[in-house]
Amino acid sequence: MANNYTENELLFYLYNELTPAEKAQIESAILSNSILQNSLSNLKEGMAVLEKLGAEPSPTSIELILEYSQQSAAQLEEA
Repeated sequence: MANNYTENELLFYLYNELTPAEKAQIESAILSNSILQNSLSNLKEGMAVLEKLGAEPSPTSIELILEYSQQSAAQLEEA
């Protein structure tokens, strides 16, 4: 990874979706870069707020997603 990390890369870090080498690189960059430290802190705060909300999709949304999935599977079988 480059030394200029994006918020997406920081999210990968927070969700533990990096290789050990990538994780070590980003941790090193975080220790020496106050901008990355602030960005990481902001992302952590946002994640905490989202977790507190405990929002779940509505039953209608789940039903629509399942219907779409079934239609897509049927179309693939027909092809």
